[in-house]
Amino acid sequence: MKKIIIVATSFSSFLFAQNFNIQNASNYLRNKELDKAKAAADAAVTNEGTSNSSKAWMYRGKIYYAILSTKDEKYKNLDPEAAEKAVESFVKCYELDKDKIYVNESDFKEGFIISCNNLMYKATSLYRPNKEYDKAIKSFDLLEKAVPYDFDQSLKRNNITKEKLLYEKYKTYTIAENIEKAKELANQLYSIKYKDPTIYVGISRLLLSKGDTATALDFLHKGQTIFDDNIDLLNIEIDILSRQKKLNELKTKLETAVEASPDNEAYHAVLGNIYDKLGEKEKAEREYLKALELNPKNEPVLFNVGAYYFNTGNEWSKKLGDLPPSETKKAKEYEAKMNEYYRKAIEYFEQYYALKPDDKAVKQRLRQLYLRFGETDKADKYK
Repeated sequence: MKKIIIVATSFSSFLFAQNFNIQNASNYLRNKELDKAKAAADAAVTNEGTSNSSKAWMYRGKIYYAILSTKDEKYKNLDPEAAEKAVESFVKCYELDKDKIYVNESDFKEGFIISCNNLMYKATSLYRPNKEYDKAIKSFDLLEKAVPYDFDQSLKRNNITKEKLLYEKYKTYTIAENIEKAKELANQLYSIKYKDPTIYVGISRLLLSKGDTATALDFLHKGQTIFDDNIDLLNIEIDILSRQKKLNELKTKLETAVEASPDNEAYHAVLGNIYDKLGEKEKAEREYLKALELNPKNEPVLFNVGAYYFNTGNEWSKKLGDLPPSETKKAKEYEAKMNEYYRKAIEYFEQYYALKPDDKAVKQRLRQLYLRFGETDKADKYK
């Protein structure tokens, strides 16, 4: 009989000790002693007796949310993973709180939503830019577990959804150059027709950088089934077909597209680029100028037009240099043509430079062109 009493007494003491941690966590939180509250809550959820207590996880979530949001310098840096632990705790409480004793409290919901938003910010704006890719992926995984409990659509309104998290994980793996995972998630995004062309642009460029042209084309074509007029996808296709020496194939495709959509500046710009590569100079000029007519501030086209006139000027310069001294009449003609194209190059390079003043190469080229004409005052603007 004594043994039974001793065992029962010991068991009661055991339960009391464990629940004591939960009560301590509550008291310390109320008194804003966050370091002590944190220690008590962590002890409660790691102990066998209370690890499945929704109440323990509820307090842990609130405590880490308090650490996350406090302005008290003493506690601001108490735990660098406060957002992760807050979300983890709130999700665990949702899972365990079958009778919804705690999860319907307004401060619980507030802590849950704000902690999720904070974790999304950390993953996309801190972890990923700092190349802490594992932490970013872990954060997205945690948020995926939180999404099913977004009962009032608060997370959705902040663009935290299952689909968005899948995209953010894909983006992280692409930046990290984890090709297999990036391909896997890109295919998942394609299967749900996720509306973002950068998926196919990113994976295609990554695969091309690794020499896998066949798979790059596969993803490129998948992207084009959804975004058939996307300029970035077209540019990648130009790059691929250029490497494969299939520019005529693409030229035909774009000529048809221009006929169907004559006001699409992207088609004119890309077609001009193709004509340029194929040496069909007059057609290239016509398409470039049409693209600029539709959008006078199209930076890539302004640059391409400037480069076209500059290169054409160089061609006339070479012809001039190759003439024998006796060809004075032709020399004057060639010089006039050379100067005509160099002047046109200046016009478009200046328009481009006004939009992109950080382009040092164009700045240097403008200086060289003005010096060629002996216009030192204008050249000095581009020192």
